[in-house]
Amino acid sequence: MTRLSLQLRKKLFCLLLTLVTLATFWPVIHNGFIEYDDDEYIFENPTVRAGWSAPGFVWAFMGYHCANYHPLAWLSHMTDCQFFGVNAGAHHLMNVLIHCANAVLLLWLLDLLTGKFWRSAFVAAVFALHPLRVESVAWAAERKDVLCAFFFLLTLLAYVKCVRRHAGNMMREACSVNTVGRDVEDSRITPHASPARPRLALIFYLLALLAKPMAVTLPVILLLLDFWPLGRIAGNKLKVKGSPSQNLQPSTFNIQLHEKWPFFFLSIVFGATTVFAQHNLLPKQPTTLFTRLEHLTADLFGYVEKILWPQDLSFLYLRPEHISTFHLLTATLLLLGISIFAGFNWRRRPWLLAGWLWFLVMLLPVTAVTLNKLSIADRYTYLPGIGFCVLLVWGTAEVGEKFFVRLVGKIIAVTVAFTILFFCAVQTRQQIGYWKNTQTLMERALQLDPNNDVAAQILRIYRFEQEHPGVRENHSHGNSGSQTPR
Repeated sequence: MTRLSLQLRKKLFCLLLTLVTLATFWPVIHNGFIEYDDDEYIFENPTVRAGWSAPGFVWAFMGYHCANYHPLAWLSHMTDCQFFGVNAGAHHLMNVLIHCANAVLLLWLLDLLTGKFWRSAFVAAVFALHPLRVESVAWAAERKDVLCAFFFLLTLLAYVKCVRRHAGNMMREACSVNTVGRDVEDSRITPHASPARPRLALIFYLLALLAKPMAVTLPVILLLLDFWPLGRIAGNKLKVKGSPSQNLQPSTFNIQLHEKWPFFFLSIVFGATTVFAQHNLLPKQPTTLFTRLEHLTADLFGYVEKILWPQDLSFLYLRPEHISTFHLLTATLLLLGISIFAGFNWRRRPWLLAGWLWFLVMLLPVTAVTLNKLSIADRYTYLPGIGFCVLLVWGTAEVGEKFFVRLVGKIIAVTVAFTILFFCAVQTRQQIGYWKNTQTLMERALQLDPNNDVAAQILRIYRFEQEHPGVRENHSHGNSGSQTPR
């Protein structure tokens, strides 16, 4: 296969991935707005409805709105209103298009990092079609989610390209000082380790934070990529077969931190800004350390469970009053088991530790803080789920290569892959139907949890407004915003 044909196949698959994702989420354009955040974010917000304006720009950047600071998300909603007004279908379509772009960016990133195109393609396809994506895409107010991910992935791509270019420059410097006639590979002269300057990545990172502060953990993700698959951390003698990243010059951990200090600085600034903006969302009564650990363990287990078996998905999971000992013990053993196994295999199977830590670290901002009623949320898995999927796909591929004949293994792999993707697409279509309007969404939430008082109150208000056309109460959905940082 020539290089041209390989590149052509990759481009065709990217096009196919885009079309399949677009077709799967297409019904969302027929859905309406949800009277939970969508009203405050779009159709009852006069500043956003006005579209582009100088006062609107100042408003977006110069204050906290809806207990958040995400001016780029506000500007995105204003742009939609500028061109489409308050047409719900158009707002949803923009979410879908950004989500399609994110799937392609993820494929490019993983292929660039690992050189494993088909593994990367499957991770990107699962990311695109998984039912957990519905909340981020079908909820107009969650534009901040897909927009943040878009700039997050661009940040990682820019970073990888920067460190590759930096490594190439160092090698050229080494070649320039070699003695005449000495083969470069035999030379004992190595390039002086120095930090890279990922300026473009830093700009993209700032945009990601301005879209949603969920990206505050990105500097740690950069360090994980330095560990695997880039192999840039000194002392890490990883040689990933077939990886285009395996020849990068390792450097000390201090150099890694030095080149990332601007990223950490932005994380601290936006992290502090978010804590200040959401201080009213925190529980009024202090919780014990044991209670926090209990909630953290249960929440992480819940995310793993929803990723592996995405059934009974709801727009709002309320925390149960009591977590059973059996459930807590099961969650603890599973999480500790994965952590210990990944830790002991950090050299032989580095993707295990990198993927698992990606998952845990990116969920930290939404699991470390205990809110009044909120347990987990589908939208919070949008970026963290990538790490867990990489862990599963690379691990499954290793088992397949070890225990199956090459041809048989390929047939089994393709069959399983298509089955999983088909299941995801079908479940995603069904989940989109629940987001048709406020009534269908709240009724679904109450079907799954009859004690969901937040959904019950929103549904009562919605039905009252339907029975009294032209009358909209000046309400805040029973302070529903106090249950979630949105």
